[in-house]
Amino acid sequence: MEEQSAPKQDGLLRQDQVEVCERVTYLEKKVRVQEDEIVCLKSAVADILRRLNQVEAEKAQNSILPTKPVFKSSTPHKTTPRTPRRTPLDNVYVTPPTRHSTPPSSAKSRTPIKKWGSMTNSTELNGSHNVRRSVSQTNLLSRSQQKQGSKDPQWNSEEGNLRIYLRGRPVSLYAPSDLSDYSVDKEVTTPDQKLQLEYVFGYRGRDCRSNLYYLNGEVIYFCAGVVVLHNPEEQTQRHYLGHTDDVKCLAIHPDKVRVATGQVAGHDRKDSKPHVRIWHSTSLNTLHVIGIGDFDRSVCCLSFSKQDGGAKLCVVDESNEHELFVYDVEKGRKLANTKGSQDPVLAVEFHPSEPNSIIDVGKGHIQFWTLESGKLTKKSGVFDGGTPSSNTGPTKAAEGSYYMYTKVSNIASGSRAVLTTESASLTASSFCLSFQYHMKGLPGTLKVFAGDKTSSLTSIWEKSGVQPNPDQWKNVTIEIPQFNNPVISIEGTRGNSFRGDIAIDDLILKTPSRCCRKWYVIISTS
Repeated sequence: MEEQSAPKQDGLLRQDQVEVCERVTYLEKKVRVQEDEIVCLKSAVADILRRLNQVEAEKAQNSILPTKPVFKSSTPHKTTPRTPRRTPLDNVYVTPPTRHSTPPSSAKSRTPIKKWGSMTNSTELNGSHNVRRSVSQTNLLSRSQQKQGSKDPQWNSEEGNLRIYLRGRPVSLYAPSDLSDYSVDKEVTTPDQKLQLEYVFGYRGRDCRSNLYYLNGEVIYFCAGVVVLHNPEEQTQRHYLGHTDDVKCLAIHPDKVRVATGQVAGHDRKDSKPHVRIWHSTSLNTLHVIGIGDFDRSVCCLSFSKQDGGAKLCVVDESNEHELFVYDVEKGRKLANTKGSQDPVLAVEFHPSEPNSIIDVGKGHIQFWTLESGKLTKKSGVFDGGTPSSNTGPTKAAEGSYYMYTKVSNIASGSRAVLTTESASLTASSFCLSFQYHMKGLPGTLKVFAGDKTSSLTSIWEKSGVQPNPDQWKNVTIEIPQFNNPVISIEGTRGNSFRGDIAIDDLILKTPSRCCRKWYVIISTS
């Protein structure tokens, strides 16, 4: 009886396990559906809040801002400040005065603002403190005057525009049609009004990707240092102005509310180092500033993690090695970083279903990263054509679909890759090694060694540098001397450039009767 009841119990247990697995699978699907619904609800709430803020701003509006700036005459007069069309942003960046600007004047007198490009001193000193300069400073000033003298503002009365220079680039500003005369040398006071950005015409797409998203009824993209949230139905725009220089990448948080944007390095200010800003798409308030001082040149790619609800942020900069960084979003703490690829990186993404798995793609490469214990480990994808680096390596195999090559990117000059055979007992007194090799670009050295397993190996063949007709595979046949336990080793050495991949294919061992006779003639005469 006990023997008969045991199979029944096992069957019941198996049935219970199957039912439990089915229930767990059903609950997992239900949780995923509910998570998607929660994201949709968050997006809807964010859209409702945005529309409510817009309605309140329109109710409080006394007058509509003009689409074109109105020129203010030189005669100062008081104007009633206008209520802005939209609610003011807490994070609007106001450009600080540069080192050449006029310092605040004393309470007794007010110094008028000088014209743009004027080389007159903006600081007036009293008494004995006046004009004490060394000869070198005077020479420096005279040189700067000569250099900038040709870039002073120029007024063209015929065309009615003012030509100024921003960072060395000419910009034409057209005056209102009712303005009959304008003088560049005339000193004017600062206006009481401040400009507010209303509409952006433009889009940056020439040198970046993943730069256009649809978020809560708005199209989000960037142009120069402004992130634009464009409403296509109402033809209105909102703008995030927290960056100090041009924005180059954009990523949307999984909650569909937060946004991360990365910028390039600035030219004038010390606070314009490349960094990432995470901000709220409804209130346009900056939530976090990440990576100041970590990146070089600019930030080119961004991605939030998917499995943990966007708790981590992956960033790739545009340094020579295209370093990859991982940050804790809430704490702003760097979790890990490592060198990426010397070739341009075009996109980076967290894996949607595997935690701590990151994928980046770029010119001639795809890399799979794993974050474990604060370290990033990499596996490179293998393509069915050429090697990942450009202008080096073959475009296809010599025979079949596969070949072996030395990938010399991200390793030191002089590093070696070695392919060694196991020792074997061969009946023939001697034999030949035949293979095809490919050396294009700036390769190092390819050598073949042979010898006995118990002793040191001897170099029997060598090629260095780029070979004639570098796009074609070369065939070579080498006689291997007789050894008791023969071992063959093929060694590739890295040159001075990452464009030095060396490839080999179609390795064959031949008996003496099948070795190439022409090869023997070459050896006998060498």
